[in-house]
Amino acid sequence: MNTRHARMILAIVREGSFTAAAKSLSITQPTLSQTVRQIETQLGDAIFVRGKLPATLTPAGALYVEAARRFVQTQTQLEEALSLLHGRASGTLRIGLMRHRSAELLPQVISDYLASYPDVHLQAVERDTPDLEQLLLRGEIDMALITDSRQHPRLEYRQIASEEIVLLAGKRTALSSRIPSGSTIGLREAADEHFALASPDSPRAKHYDDLLLSCNIQPKAFLQCDSISTAMRACANANLVMLCPFISFLCDSASMQRLSHYHLGTDAYLPPFYMVHAKDAPLAPYAEALYTMLSNRFRAMSAYRP
Repeated sequence: MNTRHARMILAIVREGSFTAAAKSLSITQPTLSQTVRQIETQLGDAIFVRGKLPATLTPAGALYVEAARRFVQTQTQLEEALSLLHGRASGTLRIGLMRHRSAELLPQVISDYLASYPDVHLQAVERDTPDLEQLLLRGEIDMALITDSRQHPRLEYRQIASEEIVLLAGKRTALSSRIPSGSTIGLREAADEHFALASPDSPRAKHYDDLLLSCNIQPKAFLQCDSISTAMRACANANLVMLCPFISFLCDSASMQRLSHYHLGTDAYLPPFYMVHAKDAPLAPYAEALYTMLSNRFRAMSAYRP
């Protein structure tokens, strides 16, 4: 087994097909298929069941994949240790980001991180929280940035920030006309406004629904939208109101200029925002540094009151 072969097999397992894996590896599908046949010849057994999608492992393939994951992890740790021995951090940091939130996360610290770790290569993938946790458990990413109210016993969760929920309003809404932006209000102040709501399958939807229900509000829904940034732009253009994570609002400078925002009190919070990694896979120093930068930045943003 070598690192190149191990990463190829793991890519097929991760992507679910030879075609998708070849694309992720920037090679042709025939090249990948030929290499897999060579690996299987050396192994003396088939790794994948032919003709099944998604790609399915044989019993021998399952053993190979488990060994490949350990092999890649050991190789990565060796490379990190050698780079530190020579006084310069280098390596690859594989990061999982929540779908629909990735535009808010790394851009906040990426400039400072690049200045401190120019030889570290970042690889980012976007998935929903359950998928990111499975990638961590399989060793396919090193860390993930997620919001989650449940915690897997094999993963370590380090809180980055508590996510306040704020109410955003178009500048020409009745709410904006009578109450200054930045004020703390009761949610019932917006009861007569038209809302942009999160899609029912959004991870935020239940928390928003519970908050509205606790205030005995049945919102007049004009728009349901899965994208926070799209909803903010709709609120600005159509003079709607919406519930939104405060950090999402602060990461969108255009929306900050075009929307009023209102704090809703101590009960208006999403589950905490975490950096997560597998307990049996300690983070490299440059990964710890990224966590520290993100934590400091997001805590500062959470405390900001424009």
